[in-house]
Amino acid sequence: MLVPKFSNRYHQVMPHEFDPCEAPVEGEVDKWGFTIKPSISDDRLILMCLKNAPCGSDRKQAIELIKIYEDKINDVS
Repeated sequence: MLVPKFSNRYHQVMPHEFDPCEAPVEGEVDKWGFTIKPSISDDRLILMCLKNAPCGSDRKQAIELIKIYEDKINDVS
């Protein structure tokens, strides 16, 4: 059985890699052509951080804070 020394399985070009329209065409762009994300409120940012990185914190305290910020955001919306 012949075993190739180098497999180009990981070096193949996928057809979707060079699509002409990969970036969104609407919204504000910076001087390099990248789209600028709309800003979010401080409460949404804190809530996102609490949900993404609860490690190293008291679990019960984090859950309580998540509930508080979710209620605060839902009251404003």
